[in-house]
Amino acid sequence: MQNDNLHYALKIKIEKNLSQRIILKILFLSTIFLSIQTVLFSAPIHNGNNKEHIAGNTLSNMKIMVPAYFDPSSSNYWSRMAIQAAKMPGRLYAIANVNSGPGTQYEVSYAAVISNMHTDSGKVIGYVHTSYGARSLSLVKADIDAWYSFYPSLDGIFIDEQDNVAGQEPYYSQIYGYIKQKDSTALVVTNPGTNTIESYLYYNGQRISDVICIFESNTGFDSWTPASWCGKYSSDNFYVIPYSTSASQYVNRVNRAASLNIGWTYFTDAGASNPYNTLPGYFEDYCNYILTGTVVTYVNNNKIIIDGNFSDWQGISSLNTPADSLNPTYSSSPNANFTNVWATNDSANLYLSYQVAGTISSSYFYHVYIDIDGDSASKTGYVYNDSASIGAEFMVENGGLYSYTGTGGSNWSWSSAAGLQKADNGGRSELSIPLKTLFPNGIKNNIKIIFQTNMAASPYSLMDIAPNNYKTQSYTYQISSLTDVKQNENKNVSYYLGQNYPNPFNPSTIITYEIPKSGLVKLIIYDLLGRKVETLVNKVQPAGKYSVQMSSVSGNLSSGVYLYRLEAGSYFEIKKMILLK
Repeated sequence: MQNDNLHYALKIKIEKNLSQRIILKILFLSTIFLSIQTVLFSAPIHNGNNKEHIAGNTLSNMKIMVPAYFDPSSSNYWSRMAIQAAKMPGRLYAIANVNSGPGTQYEVSYAAVISNMHTDSGKVIGYVHTSYGARSLSLVKADIDAWYSFYPSLDGIFIDEQDNVAGQEPYYSQIYGYIKQKDSTALVVTNPGTNTIESYLYYNGQRISDVICIFESNTGFDSWTPASWCGKYSSDNFYVIPYSTSASQYVNRVNRAASLNIGWTYFTDAGASNPYNTLPGYFEDYCNYILTGTVVTYVNNNKIIIDGNFSDWQGISSLNTPADSLNPTYSSSPNANFTNVWATNDSANLYLSYQVAGTISSSYFYHVYIDIDGDSASKTGYVYNDSASIGAEFMVENGGLYSYTGTGGSNWSWSSAAGLQKADNGGRSELSIPLKTLFPNGIKNNIKIIFQTNMAASPYSLMDIAPNNYKTQSYTYQISSLTDVKQNENKNVSYYLGQNYPNPFNPSTIITYEIPKSGLVKLIIYDLLGRKVETLVNKVQPAGKYSVQMSSVSGNLSSGVYLYRLEAGSYFEIKKMILLK
């Protein structure tokens, strides 16, 4: 884990006709200069006259830290985080919060998701609150003890409710030291939620926080700026949480955070009431943008995440029409009465959503009947108990998907089908069904849909149905002929050499780079004396992004600092990396 890692990049512009010998001499002299300036990528012990100054940040080293205040057993949010963590190793962290802290006992569900995150190269830190310095140290330490007792593989601690005025530095200094005694590699994140003073990062020449959250709000981020002292430190020290950030805003705000020297971010479209009980609807796209600098645009806004957050349904038309309008007063219970329904699809799934006048209730069976072949006259599918055929081959009943196996008529015979995802929030539900489940023999253009509510206790009387007259009406939805999701580049590919990861490394590390046009590309490793150690790439490559693995085993390398140099046409850039054995 990096704690205040120093990132230095050396660019040496030379004329194309200089000899390779002169280049290597420049490398040698320049790296000697670098060596005496910095302790190798470790956080220095600061006094008032020794500050690292690294202003500015790029997407290439930005990390995401998710306040994951949701129960692993009641949603798929932890799984979604793990999937993204595997794509961006070491750059996605989750803050676990069982019950305003570690809870009172070991929880199997939390142990499982922490293990899954680690398997997929993610990190997890535990939540502890301090009441702005008013909570007793003994209680804070007890929470820290509990976190490490229940989940020993934890990657650090998030200290919430940190003070932001002078006076509490000794308090937070003790907490920092206590955590580091348990795990010297632990990441300690403190959260005043607003700009604070420098002494909450370094106090009496000693570090008392690794990362400080200096913005946590649903308003003001577009005009906010960090305190002036923040410019003296690495972007790795600073974290922002601008919630109520819409899907149309997050890209600009990510870019703004990078320009303000912010190395840790969390953007979410959830609002001020509780922005941390869900993931943003654009979470996967947000991670992709951090990783690649590209924005994913979906055809017809058909990117739906089944998470109980309905902002991704904006722009999707309701199925209601005057001819088949709903009757929101069919039942005396608003929880049973449908008020709106929606449908859309992408190349993989059918998405459906319905709204009731009250709230989704466990007192009812909510049914969605789907007729995939339009054949109700011959009663190929389920027939309702008053003999009116609705021709349904599939049914969603609350959280289950079923295919009809009966013989027609009123025969109630269904078998479980795979692939349903479903989420409820307040009075609305959303669900997805794989198209390959609905259409194993090829997709048909139109489907018919009926929504129905029944009592969940005997007698299972009909409460509400949409449309009103299911005997003669049904919602018709035409499956859009979509291919794969289209992805648009938001950034022109340019020359770029990334910092290797992990760094320091042993036994292998990954180097990423990108080139804007086809040409001869060389990626070469040197030692600090300018001697060539290994050539990783020496070939013509088309424009694009690349990653190359380097292993210390192949070259039988010893511990130390090495340089890697990318050369493409007249462009070249040099960075350093550390091998620790």
